[in-house]
Amino acid sequence: MNVVRHLIVEGSSSSVDGGGAGTTSYHTLYLPHAVQETDQQCFATDGALLSDMLGRQSSVIAAFRDGLNILFIQAGQNDLRSTDASLWLTAFSDYLVKFQHAIKSSGKLVRLGISTHNPRNEIAFNANRTIADPALRHFPSEGKCDFVVDWAADLTWGPDAAAGDQNLYPDGTHPSQAGQSNMESTYFRPVLNSMTLPLSPV
Repeated sequence: MNVVRHLIVEGSSSSVDGGGAGTTSYHTLYLPHAVQETDQQCFATDGALLSDMLGRQSSVIAAFRDGLNILFIQAGQNDLRSTDASLWLTAFSDYLVKFQHAIKSSGKLVRLGISTHNPRNEIAFNANRTIADPALRHFPSEGKCDFVVDWAADLTWGPDAAAGDQNLYPDGTHPSQAGQSNMESTYFRPVLNSMTLPLSPV
């Protein structure tokens, strides 16, 4: 079968195979369940900040190909440890605008998605994500992206207290393999499988 969809992933350690808690990441787990043949390219790196993602944004844009590109960005998991949520939201919005301009000028078919945040066992981070995540849920209706994968909404892995459970977050930061599997099957897969060629609405 010809590959018709190209999954491009940007993010930090929870999006790195073998990163964080040494897990297979949600996006790799997704591939066997894709509704149409899909390949992937991952730019995520351990500990990535928004500044790192800005530094490689041109490389991500260069990865756009013919067919349907699904660009998924998992951002803020490190920035919000020390950056005020409102400042980060502004910077992240500006980053997404650069993608939107590049998508328009490229002539490629791209669907741009983001995520809310899993908890960390850190008070400051969780306080910032409490502000950031509700704002991120409005980004599609505000025209800043096409879809949101809402991991923070999960009743088991989403609450702040979950990060203190080593069965869920072995190091207080990164989800266990069971968590990655839940991120994929409950949230990532349904959203991505709603996007097919011929293109269906998000």
